[in-house]
Amino acid sequence: MPTLAEQPARTAPTGLVWAVLVTATAISWYLGDGHGARRAATVLVLVVAFGKVYLVGRYFMELREAPRALLLLFTGWTVAVCAVLVGMYLTSET
Repeated sequence: MPTLAEQPARTAPTGLVWAVLVTATAISWYLGDGHGARRAATVLVLVVAFGKVYLVGRYFMELREAPRALLLLFTGWTVAVCAVLVGMYLTSET
């Protein structure tokens, strides 16, 4: 069990990841509020959302300590689903 002195060093990356998630949320909110070209903004919001999915899975659901195969599978799933959704959106007739 880590001592009290070791805990801040171990939790420091999660604080940084949390700050990145908050920033990504602010970017998504800004783009979703009608700023920028509609189609480009929508694609960027989707990409940011799946970036957030990856970060939450990696740092807050303990995938950083999971076997490499599971991490690769999760990363591949995240990229594939994001690509499919972006492709479906871009090929729709809206």
